[in-house]
Amino acid sequence: MLTFHATKKAYAHDPILEIPALHLEEGVYWLQGKNGSGKTTLLRMIAGMTPFEGDIIFKDISQHKHPLLYRKNLSWAEAEPLYPPFITGNDLVLYYQEIRKAPDPEIDKLIAFSGLRKELANPIGTYSSGMVKRLSLLLAFIGHVPLILLDEPLSTLDAEAVHTLPGLMNEYKQKHGVSFIFTSHQPFVSDTLAIDKELVLADHTIHMTV
Repeated sequence: MLTFHATKKAYAHDPILEIPALHLEEGVYWLQGKNGSGKTTLLRMIAGMTPFEGDIIFKDISQHKHPLLYRKNLSWAEAEPLYPPFITGNDLVLYYQEIRKAPDPEIDKLIAFSGLRKELANPIGTYSSGMVKRLSLLLAFIGHVPLILLDEPLSTLDAEAVHTLPGLMNEYKQKHGVSFIFTSHQPFVSDTLAIDKELVLADHTIHMTV
C-alpha cells in the first residue's frame, strides 16, 4: 500500500525523521511515540503537506512525480484543524462532496455522525474546538478515499463521538477497503475496530511492533 524512503530535515545535517525503507500493507495502523518524536510531521509528509527528501509511494503512485494524483487517494484530519472563520461548515461539506463525487446519502450519514446538522449553516468562527474537530473528521471521511490519516482524532471529542468513531472507521475498512494511519495519546480500545499494527516513532525512525 504505502512505501517510504524519506527524510525530513530541520537543517542540512539534522534529520527529524529518517526512514530508509518501509512498506505498509492495507490496514489500520496506530502511530505512537513521545511528544516531539515526529508523529504529526510524519503524517504531514504522507499527506504531501510538508517537504522532505526522498519519496513516498502510495498504490504505485509517487508523491513527488505525480503529486496531484497521489493526493486524490488520501484524506487528512489535523489534531487542531483551522478553517477560515467566515465560511460555514456547509460550504466545506459541499466543496468536499463536489471534488470527491460523494453521493447525498453518504453525506447525510456523515453529518448525522458529526452531530453538527444544526450548526453547519453557521460560520466556523462560531464553533467550539470540539465542533471544529468533528467537522474535520466529517470532511476526512467524505468520498471513501483509500487512505485516511487522523492526527489525534479523539482529542476534544465528547464521549459519544469517542465511542462511535472506531465503529465508523471499521465500517469504512470493511465495506470500502479504506486504510487508516492515526495517532492518539488516549487509549484507542474498541470492540468494533481491530488495530492491525502499531508503529512506534523513536530515534528519528519508525519501528513496527510484531
